Amino acid sequence: MNIKVLGNTTWGSTLAMLISRAGNDVSLIYRTRDKSEEAQASRVLSVKDFSLEIPKNLKFEHLGDLKLESSDVLIIAVPSDTIEKNIGYLKTVAMDGITVISASKGLSKSGDTLSITLAKELNLDSSQIGTLSGPNLATEIISGNPAITSLSFEDINKANSFRNIFSSPLFRIYSGNDVIGSEIGGSLKNIIAIGCGIIDKMNLGDNAKSAFITRGLREITRFGLRRGAKEYTFYGLSGLGDLFATCVSSHSRNWKLGYSIGSGKSVEQFKKETGYTVEGVEATRIVNMISERDNISMPITSMTNKVINQEYDPATAIKEFMTRDLSKERN
Repeated sequence: MNIKVLGNTTWGSTLAMLISRAGNDVSLIYRTRDKSEEAQASRVLSVKDFSLEIPKNLKFEHLGDLKLESSDVLIIAVPSDTIEKNIGYLKTVAMDGITVISASKGLSKSGDTLSITLAKELNLDSSQIGTLSGPNLATEIISGNPAITSLSFEDINKANSFRNIFSSPLFRIYSGNDVIGSEIGGSLKNIIAIGCGIIDKMNLGDNAKSAFITRGLREITRFGLRRGAKEYTFYGLSGLGDLFATCVSSHSRNWKLGYSIGSGKSVEQFKKETGYTVEGVEATRIVNMISERDNISMPITSMTNKVINQEYDPATAIKEFMTRDLSKERN
């Protein structure tokens, strides 16, 4: 297969390496021409602290030169807050018949999942679009550690067909057919991870963190069901699996942000010090807006949004959460 990966992010670069090692012809698409030319000339791909020798079947292209006529699959691995800008580029490219896989985690500014946004803006049929989502910390995968993920399309037979482009002895793929549920799980877990970072920095203990993750999962599920997702998805790889990895790992940018907030720093200070794009910040804002509009009970999201905006300090948010009216566990 001929595959294009849009986004020289850590995750995009990792996927390009995985797919090329599986024997596919891959092009990693850069937005910056000099970076793409530098990688093509040096044949070395820098990902985090790793300098990787590039397989012969992995090439580098500039977004301005992108053509998809001879490609089978376009994988999108850009930060979710740049999706509209990247769609602007893709609108200039013929995309008839191509399969699109979203490997980005987040929501569009309107609150739509990325698959819905791509279908609307690029005039694609929803059956053309899948999503890759699971507990996949890129630095661990690029290090050669084993990982598992899920690939979902509306038609599970399509997921069964395309999972082979990623599959290897160290990267196992399961098929699914709940695209929206997978995307919601992958987006909202970042909100919970920010809170877990705060809990860890404040030394509130494992009981508190376990309870927070569990109630966070319930909140994600409640939101997802209102958006048409299937409940079982949230107990799988793109739900509980991704949530757990993001909430307990110090590799997680969202956890790191929460840890920084717990030490008294603002979101802006954290971004300035690290240069990170943190998907959970925008996800918190968007999901909080939707939950208030649609009357969905999401206390963790609400408290996290207030802490991010410095309306509450973390201690006040935790106290308010713990002193809410008592209720039954499943509601």
